Amino acid sequence: MSRAALYCASLLIDWYAGRTGRAYRLVERHGGDPTVCVAEGEGNRLAVAVAPLFEPDSDAEAEDARAFMEERLSAGLVRGPFMLWAPPRAAVPSSEPEASLFTQHVQQAAAPLLPGARGEVQLPVAVQMAKVRDEGGYASVIGGLSRWWTLITERVNGTFHVNSTKMRRAPQSSQLRESLFDRIGELAAPMQTGDAIEFDTFEAWTVQRLHEEPLGETGFAIIQAPPRIDPADGTLMRRLVRRRLRDASEALGGVDATIKAVGLIAVYEYAEHETVGSFVKSLSPDVYAGIPFISAIVDGEVRPIFLPRE
Repeated sequence: MSRAALYCASLLIDWYAGRTGRAYRLVERHGGDPTVCVAEGEGNRLAVAVAPLFEPDSDAEAEDARAFMEERLSAGLVRGPFMLWAPPRAAVPSSEPEASLFTQHVQQAAAPLLPGARGEVQLPVAVQMAKVRDEGGYASVIGGLSRWWTLITERVNGTFHVNSTKMRRAPQSSQLRESLFDRIGELAAPMQTGDAIEFDTFEAWTVQRLHEEPLGETGFAIIQAPPRIDPADGTLMRRLVRRRLRDASEALGGVDATIKAVGLIAVYEYAEHETVGSFVKSLSPDVYAGIPFISAIVDGEVRPIFLPRE
């Protein structure tokens, strides 16, 4: 996760530079856990400690596959620096031909991105649908489309079960989602009770290109939590937030900086659904005393929790 930590620190520094109108340049990276990066600008030094809100090594097989895929993508013809954000409960493939197809899809999505731009990698998945009853107008939806069950329900006549568990993340574009819901309605229209079908669609992973190369790094960084991790598990997340903030406070203690910041890397479906701020604010202020700038970094976006006085 060292490259991912560096890239996330770069995102946080760029975000703060844009907010304050001051130009910052990343000048140092200190190893360790958490990673600490230092940027300089207009007489100020900004020290950033970044750490994931998951334990990558808790799933050694998934972490090995992630690290191997990261280097495979970095060795390709598409030059970065790029960040690839996996959805919750998702992991890069480790076997063939899935790994080669995955590499191809990522490279095709990343290649046209300009510095600072972001897009989505469309990975093929199958969705299953069955008609349970003629009566009613209801769709029971599980998986990546479950949060939009009401919109799917509006498009069917009868009672349906939609299994989208292979789709860990639907497209962020509302237009693409609406097109998918319309397609579900069209496929459902001729179905009779007892019928079951499977149709192909895709899940979306976020890919983004950084504005510039942090300390000369140009490869891919993949942000992936162990698939068994549930970001909605409040007990686990609160424990990790407390531990990461304490470790960050200790790591930043010996760094000479005008401003000290912490970036908590988290994996959620979409940045707007993150709940990291609520976990931070539920802790005793003593845990993060002396750190005026705390943020979550989710799906390529910086989500501020506490900001320093300007």
